[in-house]
Amino acid sequence: MEVRLPWRRRAARTTRLTGRGKWMLAVGAASIVAAYLAHRPELLYLGSLTALLPVIAVAFARFRRLRLDVARSFAPEILSVGEPGRVDVEIVNLAPTPTPELEWTDTRPWTARTARPRYLTALTARRGRLVVPGNTTTVAYELTAPRRGIFEIGPLRVVIADPFGFATGQVSVGERDLLVVTPDVRELPDTGLAILSSDGASMLVRRAIGGDDDLSTREYRTGDAMRRVHWKATARHGELMVRQEEPRSHAEARVILDTRRSGFADADLFRHRDEPESDPFEFALALAASVALHLARGGFAVEFVETAQRQLAPVVPVASFLRTLATIELSESTGATGGGLAADPSSNRNRARGSVFAVVSDADPATLEHLVSQRAGFDLAVAFIVHARHPLALEALSNAGWTCVPVGLDDTPEGAWRAVALAHGARHAR
Repeated sequence: MEVRLPWRRRAARTTRLTGRGKWMLAVGAASIVAAYLAHRPELLYLGSLTALLPVIAVAFARFRRLRLDVARSFAPEILSVGEPGRVDVEIVNLAPTPTPELEWTDTRPWTARTARPRYLTALTARRGRLVVPGNTTTVAYELTAPRRGIFEIGPLRVVIADPFGFATGQVSVGERDLLVVTPDVRELPDTGLAILSSDGASMLVRRAIGGDDDLSTREYRTGDAMRRVHWKATARHGELMVRQEEPRSHAEARVILDTRRSGFADADLFRHRDEPESDPFEFALALAASVALHLARGGFAVEFVETAQRQLAPVVPVASFLRTLATIELSESTGATGGGLAADPSSNRNRARGSVFAVVSDADPATLEHLVSQRAGFDLAVAFIVHARHPLALEALSNAGWTCVPVGLDDTPEGAWRAVALAHGARHAR
């Protein structure tokens, strides 16, 4: 849905002389001075006329009235960081007089604040409510957002010049529109991992290894009843394997994203306006969102948990989820106002709840302690460790039974997702 912000139609107009106008004014002033010094009245007339022309040009550029209606649309409606998008701007002349040829630019919120100046052909006058040929035109340009967020695009800046090119006037017309820019969310591929939900929970297993016994068993965990041990699968794997639980009605999956500022060593509150607060967090956010949407498309009930205060909307509906992805920030909060570890009760450890995927970097001890405690509550636990400067997170989660996948900033969400199959298989081959 297109969101539009109000903007004053009669915005302040800035007027200035061009280089040609300044030269004309200087020549006129010099002629007037020479007329008095040389007692030549004809120079006075010439100088007065020469100096008067730039003044008339300034008045023309200052008071020439423009009545333009501007409608802006984006394709796609929601952009991703680094993705080129197209902006179509429809301009309609509402005045009863035609417009001259105009120069226009569109305001953007980044350091390069405006698009490259372009020319707008003259528009014919409006005749009541009739649609007149040449009264409307559509111009377009491309833009690429350097970071995620919700940005104001506009207003349109129009430059009008006098017929002789002595002066120009710049005025802002139309309204501002909101552009939503999300992280670089990717569609994850089908890999050597299949997401199964035969027992009502989600579980990642390698394809084409073993038979039905492998699909209905998992490794033994402390607290499992001995009556659930599957001896045939145990003999094949060389470790205790237990039967999966009774079927339940819905497949479940949880995605945990570390949103605490303490979990990202490079977090910078005083960054440049075009730069993200933390590069590892931006990658972690894109990866976590990609995994959540991939699971949701597969029919899973996805719970998205943040380690700090809750900022994200539920994964479904997707539009509202994407919109909150554009605005989420690192936080100092521990989740007392909703969301976070305090609002993320551990599942019943005597009953597995499907799969959990955590995305962290240099997580603090409190976050790691929480993740370690969560492991026993899920059939499968996968942790993506993004650009960690210290091995603490990798060691703590691996020792707790998580399948850990180290990820660098040069990797992609697709590559990280493919690596889960290898890491999961390697862990169970030990």
